[in-house]
Amino acid sequence: MQDYSAIFNARGQSYNEAMAQCPAARETERQCLIDYLKPRAGECIADIPAGGGYLADGLHDRTDGQCQVICIEPSALFGADIDPVHTFICAPADDIKALAPASLDAIASLAGLHHFSDRQPLYREWARLLKPGGRVALADVEINTPTAAFLNGFVDTHTPGGHRGVFLEPGELTEQLAAAGFGDIREQYHRVDWRFSDRPTMVAFCGRLFSINSAGAATIEAALKEQLGTGETPTNDYLLRWELRYASAVRL
Repeated sequence: MQDYSAIFNARGQSYNEAMAQCPAARETERQCLIDYLKPRAGECIADIPAGGGYLADGLHDRTDGQCQVICIEPSALFGADIDPVHTFICAPADDIKALAPASLDAIASLAGLHHFSDRQPLYREWARLLKPGGRVALADVEINTPTAAFLNGFVDTHTPGGHRGVFLEPGELTEQLAAAGFGDIREQYHRVDWRFSDRPTMVAFCGRLFSINSAGAATIEAALKEQLGTGETPTNDYLLRWELRYASAVRL
């Protein structure tokens, strides 16, 4: 499996461009995780791995700017566009030496876990950083789902360097979080469709987000429709079916 930093040193700019052009496309996915975390004013929250700061922006907005968000991102190039309102630390997601033990109130992680083949060191490090009673909320792709098949199939074929995600098993989060010192764990599979103004916007977004460079728009559109499912809403928005497994837990 390719190293996380190597992947996003190559693809991070394209990913951030897609998010900048359609910042609301993944809002349902983001808000579902924020609902699991329940951020509060005055808290210090880490976003790990933070990418370009998309989740961090949502956490900041949910608390009307009254929380401190620390963006931990292993790729300096991927994190280059993070809003300076957040604190940016370039560090491995499982070895964050710049942060002291029990220095965080909460940790959030959106769609980055599948780039790590062994996730237990992540959870142990995050438990070290959280205060007793601190919270974690996670979301990522589940194994043997259409989303997983699309990423490790079509995206893998048409993206430089491929895409070989290690996706979540049902119940895995509960088991591994408990082993790392977390309790009050709940996890659930959610449909969190991406939303666009029209089909061409959807196709262009996915092409940039996944750095698809060996397939044209028509091929991308067909793959999205056939492998994931697409459709219009009564208000003429265009939806791309997307599904993730979510979990929350409390540091014991």
